[in-house]
Amino acid sequence: MKLDMTWRELSRAAGGRLTRGEGSDPVEALSLDTRSLREGEAFLALKGARVDAHDLLDEALARKAGGWIVARGRLSAKAPKPAHLVVVPDTLKALQALAHHHRTRFEIPIVGVAGSNGKTTTKEMLRSICALVGPTCASPGNWNNELGLPLSLLELLPEHRYGVFELAACRRGDVAELTRIAQPTIGVLTNIGADHLETFGTIENTFHANSELVENLPEDGLAVINADDPWLAALEPRLGSRAVAYGAAPRCRVRLDGDSALVVDRHRIELKLRSYGVYSRYNAAAAAAAAWALGIDPDTIRRGLEAHVPGQLRQERRAHPSGAELVLDAYNANPDSMRASVSAFVEEFVGRQKTLVLGDMKELGPEGVRLHRELGEWLSGLDLKAVLLTGPEMAPAAEALRAAKPKFPVEYAADPALLAPALTGKLSGADAILFKASRAMRLEDLARRL
Repeated sequence: MKLDMTWRELSRAAGGRLTRGEGSDPVEALSLDTRSLREGEAFLALKGARVDAHDLLDEALARKAGGWIVARGRLSAKAPKPAHLVVVPDTLKALQALAHHHRTRFEIPIVGVAGSNGKTTTKEMLRSICALVGPTCASPGNWNNELGLPLSLLELLPEHRYGVFELAACRRGDVAELTRIAQPTIGVLTNIGADHLETFGTIENTFHANSELVENLPEDGLAVINADDPWLAALEPRLGSRAVAYGAAPRCRVRLDGDSALVVDRHRIELKLRSYGVYSRYNAAAAAAAAWALGIDPDTIRRGLEAHVPGQLRQERRAHPSGAELVLDAYNANPDSMRASVSAFVEEFVGRQKTLVLGDMKELGPEGVRLHRELGEWLSGLDLKAVLLTGPEMAPAAEALRAAKPKFPVEYAADPALLAPALTGKLSGADAILFKASRAMRLEDLARRL
């Protein structure tokens, strides 16, 4: 994280006070990790879930770092003193303020991506397109929260032509805060679904939380919205000419055309995506619409989308020694993404013996039992070889699925590891297996055992 500023500038940008050291001294980089800190870098002490970095401030770190950024009241009079010391009310807020200041130094288009599902894939597809035009800074992985977004923004460099950042919401106000930090010039809303109901309570609250991105764009900012999502379609009349719609409707600026093409502002492009399913095509359309809003031509959009490789645990294909194909789509799950993933898998592997290994959908709150039960009922009508369910919250799904008397066997285990015997030694080249669950279930560990 290159800062290229003075300690006085850093202290002001972070909302703090320089209490030690010369303000005109340069500070080139910032670190949050004592293990990777380089000689002369500024060290910002964050309090994490397991470790409070203030407890790591010792003589060795004082000698190695160019200075520290610490929370008020956390250093005793006898504590070691680095060459420079900045005291702030709250170090996380200081990091966010510093990231906001750093972002304002760059007059480049910044795209913020929000929504219930598909954020990371849409962001990565757009990054792939933009990278063909010029250097692009993007959130690594899903660094999309109050900590990950500031760290991503601090990677902006003078050579970057575009910025593409993911914004996540767990409660009302999250996206508004992240938008104020990143100041995107273009906002992308992928869809609205039943995610984080534990904190949102209702899908309506999910909609209001994610639409904070649009509400906090600049007056001339463009909003890329999924016109086929009933919640987001309602925004289009209010946005007027600022709306860049994508979807299946003829009016959309980017329109899905059949199974393998997009129409980008009247230019039809055939696509050979490395991901599959309807939801992948919608992610591609969202990225294409954002790229169009950036002024990128249709052929570059096509080449960028075709160059995109699905990320780890997102439709990640692994070959089994038997010839079976394992698909790990287990980075996260909610009711909408679960059904979309399963539907796409069934469509993609027509003619194969399809097995589903599905784990808990977390953070659904009081609605969790009903939503898992509805999933089980829905699964009963699919053409499958077997369904293996795991996790305590999947128990109602297993009960509902068995009650529906499907044509395939159903197995349930509270612990994913207990499902291994049902798969080991029973696979052939005719098989395809989908692993899908919320991240906490770590279904990739089960897949690795195979």
